[in-house]
Amino acid sequence: MTLPPAQSQYLDSPRAWLMWALGLLAYVAAVMQRTSFGVAGVLATERFAVGASVVSLFVVVQLLTYAAMQVPAGVLVDRFGTRIVVSCGAALMFLGQLDLAFSTSLVSALIARVLVGAGDAMTFTAVLRILPSWFSAGRIPVLNQLTGMIGQGGQLLSSIPFAALLATVGWTPSFLTLGIASAVVAAVLATLLRNTPPGTARTDAGPPPEIRTQLAEVLREPASRLAFWIHWMSGFWPMVFAAMWGYPFLINGLGYPQPVASGLFTVLVLAGAPLAPLVGVLSRRAPLQRTNLALIVSSMCAVPWLAILLWPGVAPVWLLVVLMIGMAASGPGSGIGFDIVRAANPLRHIGTASGMIIVGGFFAALVNIWVIGIVLDLLGGYSLDAFKWAMSTQFLFWTIGVVGAYTARARTRRRDRERGVRHTPLLTVLRREVSNLLVEWHIFRSPASVGGTTGTLQLTLDDERTVDVAALIPGTAGRLAAIDVPPPGATDEWWRARVGDYLDLVATEDLEIGSIEVRCADSPTTARVRALVAGELARRDAGLTYEVVTRGH
Repeated sequence: MTLPPAQSQYLDSPRAWLMWALGLLAYVAAVMQRTSFGVAGVLATERFAVGASVVSLFVVVQLLTYAAMQVPAGVLVDRFGTRIVVSCGAALMFLGQLDLAFSTSLVSALIARVLVGAGDAMTFTAVLRILPSWFSAGRIPVLNQLTGMIGQGGQLLSSIPFAALLATVGWTPSFLTLGIASAVVAAVLATLLRNTPPGTARTDAGPPPEIRTQLAEVLREPASRLAFWIHWMSGFWPMVFAAMWGYPFLINGLGYPQPVASGLFTVLVLAGAPLAPLVGVLSRRAPLQRTNLALIVSSMCAVPWLAILLWPGVAPVWLLVVLMIGMAASGPGSGIGFDIVRAANPLRHIGTASGMIIVGGFFAALVNIWVIGIVLDLLGGYSLDAFKWAMSTQFLFWTIGVVGAYTARARTRRRDRERGVRHTPLLTVLRREVSNLLVEWHIFRSPASVGGTTGTLQLTLDDERTVDVAALIPGTAGRLAAIDVPPPGATDEWWRARVGDYLDLVATEDLEIGSIEVRCADSPTTARVRALVAGELARRDAGLTYEVVTRGH
């Protein structure tokens, strides 16, 4: 399989970056709308004359709507494309914030949060859906993480300028301003965003499958269930904090002044700048250790939370800074799930699969947010001791996620072994990555996967001939990628024959290989091999999905 000429022309082009920027605009706006009520939570208790558990219900309803809408939103994206779905999502958030701005009744305000949750649900999955159409495979894991990280700038907008606006002009003008911002975003996206490069033909044929059938196909894939639990154990920490209880915990529980609380939220957003791309690169370079990677980054959140809850009295600001950094890592950790489902599911199911795994983190977050509100009410309100007991319930949800992830990983690895995938030990992967930390951004700028040979596999073709490759790893769309590390000094004749081997490997259906990744010893060899492979494919008039990269930087 090769890229269509129309798509190849625009792949990684300036226009592709513009499409990504428009997607980022949509996601930043959505995160701003999502987290705005957390900033206004204390004021909401006065406006609606309710307690902590009822105030938490606003966010629970919003996140419940978000979670319930994920699979339908994914199906809508797969059928109608990103532009229509994201534009409609921004319009729904406009209506929701407009309602909330003028609402004085509990029912009306809850309806407003339903509209915001529904619009928010139609954004992130849709933005990720356009990346494979506009960017090469090596860039997508990092772009996934950058999308999530930069999108958190919306949280910064709600915790600083929106909080200041709320304190200055009050409830109605502040939420009205947020609504107008969403309306503007909807108009921009509807006008400028495009789902695919010009001239790209649709690849789907026939009527779309029923939602139940499509979801069943995704759920039958063990890796999809693994991705669900990874999103759960890594994603709920920052959601609970940012969407509802972080601001009240800092202001009312710990007694920090508003500038300190806003500064900590700033750290949370800015710390993602180096951490999110790093997690994306590690996910790309160590695809067989993604569960362990998710556990490590979620533990970076769990450990400082434990220290804060056990600290006698008010925890110091420096420990809260450590927590912000941990959450800045744990949030991108949930994005590892998107790499897993993209590798395991066909492209026509990516939107549905992505929506399904998002349910994991958001379901855990919304239930935990509600539980925290109940515990606070039972213990008398927003005191430090009450907050410590309430926030400790997060560890129950984390434990459920960890157990679920490693149970699903066992099933996924059994299937991988049946397909010929060999799993490199975690310590081996970590040693390799420590030695390559200085080239992480180089990999993003020039998409590649580096690393040493992981062993030798003999693959049997349809004609019973065997071909040696270095390793098999999960590729994309449910297929595998064959890793080839050529011998030093391979001649032109050797490469011409080797291209034939590559074509035979991809043509052998039982091997489930969809692409080839060639890892060369140095940059000059990489350039030479790229030219040789491209020339031989042109001579044979053959198509092949492949990458030629440099290893061992």
